[in-house]
Amino acid sequence: MAEPSTPLADLLLHPIRWRIIQRVLGREVTTTDLRHDLPDVAATTLYRHVAALIDGGVLTVVRERRIRGAVERTLTVDQSTDVAHIEEDEARAMTPDQHRRALLLMLTQLTADYDRIVEHGYLDSRREQFGYNQVSLYVDSDDLDTLRRGLQALVEPYLRAAPGKDRITLSTVSLPDT
Repeated sequence: MAEPSTPLADLLLHPIRWRIIQRVLGREVTTTDLRHDLPDVAATTLYRHVAALIDGGVLTVVRERRIRGAVERTLTVDQSTDVAHIEEDEARAMTPDQHRRALLLMLTQLTADYDRIVEHGYLDSRREQFGYNQVSLYVDSDDLDTLRRGLQALVEPYLRAAPGKDRITLSTVSLPDT
């Protein structure tokens, strides 16, 4: 992957780019798919943000094909390389406001995903795939590192699409107690 020219936090903290990443995560989608999934985003704006995510190394073009003189790209995010994860040194350099915006973006997207499930009537028919939970843990920094590595190892087999498998989004947040 090329060295990103824009800090990853700057790429991820833009609301439209965040929505694009959420739609692509765990999938291969075309730019046409994105236009369909994000109808409120103007096409030129969408293509500009897709280009920024490609340039920043967040999105990868896996295929290109010509359609009536235009090139349609198929995009993905390689979840196994944790490309959409802000590294510790960059996270330390972020301001409290940037962290607040990042969390707000995630929560906003989570709320939008929930609303979409309810609007499509999937809440009852797919209840076994839906849930939310919050638990308090008592850890030191080594425990937390072990927990994070264990969670990554646990979810790794489920990061790729497979026949008969439905896509779900698993969101986790860890916050220190005050």
